[in-house]
Amino acid sequence: MASSTSIERAKRQQRAEERTGFRVLQRQPWAAPPDAGVGMKARRLSLSLPDDFAVDVAELLKEFEYQHKILGRHGKHLGKGATSKVTLMVRKGSVGELVAVKEFRHKSSNETTDEYVNKIKSEFSIAKSLHHPNIVETIRLCTDHGRWNHVMEYCSEGDLFGLVSKKYLKEEGRDVDRLCLFKQLCQGINYLHTNGIAHRDIKLENLLITKDSKLKITDFGVSEVFTGIHPGLREAGGQCGQGMGEVRLCKPGICGSLPYIAPEVIAKKDDYDPRPLDVWSSAIVLIYLTFSACLWEKADEGSSISYDQLVTGWRKLEAKKVEDPEGLRDSYPKIAAFEFALRPASLKRLILQMLHPDPAKRITMNEVITNRWVKSVECCQLESYEDPTKFIDASKKNATKGATGKIFCHNHLPPQATGHGLPPMPGKPGY
Repeated sequence: MASSTSIERAKRQQRAEERTGFRVLQRQPWAAPPDAGVGMKARRLSLSLPDDFAVDVAELLKEFEYQHKILGRHGKHLGKGATSKVTLMVRKGSVGELVAVKEFRHKSSNETTDEYVNKIKSEFSIAKSLHHPNIVETIRLCTDHGRWNHVMEYCSEGDLFGLVSKKYLKEEGRDVDRLCLFKQLCQGINYLHTNGIAHRDIKLENLLITKDSKLKITDFGVSEVFTGIHPGLREAGGQCGQGMGEVRLCKPGICGSLPYIAPEVIAKKDDYDPRPLDVWSSAIVLIYLTFSACLWEKADEGSSISYDQLVTGWRKLEAKKVEDPEGLRDSYPKIAAFEFALRPASLKRLILQMLHPDPAKRITMNEVITNRWVKSVECCQLESYEDPTKFIDASKKNATKGATGKIFCHNHLPPQATGHGLPPMPGKPGY
């Protein structure tokens, strides 16, 4: 039976949510397209895309097949968005190796064939160059009956939206799960930024969960190579993070999914560094993990009480810091919803730093991941594939004694019984 303390805490949370105008959780199926005039041509300028990428292309059905007995005649349909649909297939000669196949839409009327193909090859070559425990592995670029297909690692437990929508992570005592998933996200984003790539569309739907409940970032359709050589160029050798130097800014225009977009992108006034956008979006993901809802529909003054509290609070503090910079070094705005739900205080301070309305004053992802409190958060995933750490079963007594690097064994998924032989489908944990 729930204690009177937990019941009262739940009531306070409900009242605060009503006051702050939380937005109901809604699936964001695809990124907002660039504004008119800020499409592929502007993207080519910012990325300096080559006329032709060094990408090996194969015929889909020569290497992969629909496993009729397991998946049906045309595979298992995993999802569909504005620019693609995803189907489950198997590698030929290896029935047990399931892969997710993303089939791209046909060319639109307002883009040339070269622009269309280069966009697909750009997304593929960026994704293919990435190798991190918290990023979906990309396998192959294929064609099938004139359609382009991106073959990638299959994450059987669906997307994070499916898990959050069940409100399982919102329950009392699920803070270990929330913080571990958040830390995994930050590890993946930090790897991207370290290698000159910004995702620009971080959201629940683009965060997949594996069968052992690890988080993986996917969908690099609007990602930006903000410094260095594009991985698709021959001189990059298929690797990210080559020849990095000056940061290339993105052109003004909405890119991403509205609840996750940072205020400087919403404003559409100036060129912007895409890295602070990823930091902002990652903080919004933590808000969704905590409340199963967002505090505002978009980062625009007047959109909600909570966002106004954030902007006004930071504005007042910055004004006071001019007069007394040392005295207000550790001061932060107060947002009603944060006061009761974001615990410990170190987490609340971190999220407020990640949600600074001024991108120049927003904390970087490297600062997030090296934060002393973040480093202490129990995590069940390696920081990198070269990470020499020890796996710890957190349920066993004295399991952490003597361990320097610690990777904890977590299960972030709710108890379930599937009752069939197919793995769960994306968007539906426990399908």
